[in-house]
Amino acid sequence: MHSCWALALCAAFALSARAGTLTLEAFDPQGGRLSGRQLLERIAPVSRKSSITPETSAILVTDLDDAPAGGRPWLLLRGKEAVLSWQGPSRVRLSLPWPVAEDGFSTILLDNGGQGYPDGARVLVSEAAAETEYRLFKESLAERTASWEPNYKPSAKALALQDAARSAMEKAKRQEQSAKRSALFDKALTEISSAWSKMLFEHGTQAAADPKTGPALRWGLTLDESLANRVDQFDKIAKRVESSGANWVRLVFRMNAEDYTYSKPRSFTEYDAAVAALAARKIHIMGSPLDSTMWPRSMEPRLAAARTRNLVLHYRDSIRSWEVASEINGNWLGGVRHPLPEDLILRSVREAAAEVKSIDPALETVATLYWWEGTAMDDVHPTFAWLRRMAPEGVFRQFDVVALSVYPDENPMGLAFDTAFRKLHRYLPNKRLMLGAFGYVEGSKLEGYWWLDPTDIDGARKDLVILYVAAAAAAPNPLGGGFWWPTLNTMMPDARGGDSLVKIYRRTLDRLGR
Repeated sequence: MHSCWALALCAAFALSARAGTLTLEAFDPQGGRLSGRQLLERIAPVSRKSSITPETSAILVTDLDDAPAGGRPWLLLRGKEAVLSWQGPSRVRLSLPWPVAEDGFSTILLDNGGQGYPDGARVLVSEAAAETEYRLFKESLAERTASWEPNYKPSAKALALQDAARSAMEKAKRQEQSAKRSALFDKALTEISSAWSKMLFEHGTQAAADPKTGPALRWGLTLDESLANRVDQFDKIAKRVESSGANWVRLVFRMNAEDYTYSKPRSFTEYDAAVAALAARKIHIMGSPLDSTMWPRSMEPRLAAARTRNLVLHYRDSIRSWEVASEINGNWLGGVRHPLPEDLILRSVREAAAEVKSIDPALETVATLYWWEGTAMDDVHPTFAWLRRMAPEGVFRQFDVVALSVYPDENPMGLAFDTAFRKLHRYLPNKRLMLGAFGYVEGSKLEGYWWLDPTDIDGARKDLVILYVAAAAAAPNPLGGGFWWPTLNTMMPDARGGDSLVKIYRRTLDRLGR
């Protein structure tokens, strides 16, 4: 009897010992202390300021190995304080969307010098974020200047920006009053972001010019499934792709409800013409048999394998790269309300990859991951939580290249860009990495997170093209990439439209020596 009571007490103690709380201090730009509710609104996308809840806050709490902590939703609304509560690890780190002045929303990391936060800690958000991001920036800078190929050589402008970031950090640390200290660390985040962006752009430019790394880099655009409806424009579109400077396209094959597996010759008619038009201009193609948004509820591994096999057999001489796993950590494959089981998705992409390699081992296989952390809003699909579970399972064994899809208006990236790619390399050190599909606001109205200026969608698109295309060349073991997703909508809506963004893309590639 006594032993039973002892076991029960031990179990109760263990449960309580595994629980922890963390108090977040944050201030608005006017110096007002944010309550938990106000913090939620500050980190919310534009369209959900009033409706955001702790369950949809995009805050992610993990242990030090990327495993989400128990107890979600973690944020508790306790009057004027914002308190995080978790169960499991003794120390945690967290990430969340954060507006960086003069720049846009970033996913920021708070990790207490890499040691994580214990139960009972009190954290000034902007200070913790600035300290973490500044440390990560310095680590990347040190590595790039000493052991990268090619080594990074910062310009005088880059050195000045680095000095400005260092000075901003020192100034913030001298301030003791909380609201003013918070504002100064927010300013430091802006300086860090500027220095980091400059480093990535410059190092990407240097990598593109390097005779060892430059020739392999890809500069890409996406031709989505709507291409099949523009048969009379194939030659114009191919010519426009050529004039943009792109040397690759990501070609997404349509759903094709009448012949899902592409088993009939007539299913290839439109794409034969498109492939021929691109090949005539020496534009390489990465075929995408099934975009993540096109998985049917009836999907089975044998269907994925058959669709891939038929497409690859037909185009094996003209398409030598195949993205057979598109955004496989997404939670919408097969339908947003009732997504397909994860094991079925993994078996499908494994069998599809095996088909490619069985046809010709020299054909390239590509797997794309979707970038998001807390915006995944569950514990299963955040990029690195998913990767932590799946990498040891051999999911990537049959893939040569891993790409990362980035949509910053839906899932902020910003300061996290370099860290995400370097971390991806640590998980998959033997894979070539590239920026996959990316874009910003497909329509004309911003409903998510803003970048650069919440009122200037066109300017934000241009800024992202300039920065991300160059930065992709500065990833570890890079292939470049950057397959701008809404190409047909924003660069080539018709024979005359889209000139502005195409010209920005062209000028960016010119600066990179393309």
